[in-house]
Amino acid sequence: MEKPKPYDLHSGLGYRLTLAARINQQGFERLLAQIGITRQMWCVLVAVGNMDISLPTEIAKYIGINRTSASRSLRQMAQKGLVERLSKSGDGRTNPITLTDKGRETLEASIPMIHKAQDNLRRRLSLEEQDQLSDLLGKLMQGDTPPVAGI
Repeated sequence: MEKPKPYDLHSGLGYRLTLAARINQQGFERLLAQIGITRQMWCVLVAVGNMDISLPTEIAKYIGINRTSASRSLRQMAQKGLVERLSKSGDGRTNPITLTDKGRETLEASIPMIHKAQDNLRRRLSLEEQDQLSDLLGKLMQGDTPPVAGI
């Protein structure tokens, strides 16, 4: 029986995909740190402020994270004065979330940052390559994609 070839980490598709995602993520997170938020907090701001999603469970679903992670982010964001829970019941999962003035200002301040991060990606790829990459990533994300602990 022939011995299998050794695995080359740097040529592995999963490794390269993960590394590219981390490079992109770290660049954006450095920008967001300037306004005192994390990437996950930014995703919550987008969900609530731009997409009008207000229930914690729906926010978690939109972002693609589990409810525990969403609850943790919402607590941290409430402590920072970015969001508030509109109390309707004792069950926090059914209490709508809204952005505070500070949350809206922070979301607005993040817009040039996301454009800068997107431009850093786009300048490396032609329009055709961007479309191809988007299609391929969509294919990779099809199917059983469980919520993750953080984004």
